[in-house]
Amino acid sequence: MVNDHTATALLGRAVESVLGPAGHVPTRQSLGGEDFGWYLDRIPGAMGRLGTRTPGGTTYDLHQGDLRVDERAVAIGARVLAETALLALRH
Repeated sequence: MVNDHTATALLGRAVESVLGPAGHVPTRQSLGGEDFGWYLDRIPGAMGRLGTRTPGGTTYDLHQGDLRVDERAVAIGARVLAETALLALRH
């Protein structure tokens, strides 16, 4: 999976707009692209990661039966995606 540079920059700006600079935490490259890469073969885009751990809490692995998600992350993710769309319309 390869992120589009422009889409990555827009997503980063949206994260910083919603959460401030401290909310934009670049991550190391991983094999976590799953099937999302198929979309990016057809259209430019970027994959971002949404932290779902309760601040200071335990980190759980995704796709496991003991996964615990801080539900407040859903609203944050929606705000970031909406801001990304608005920025893209202005771009």
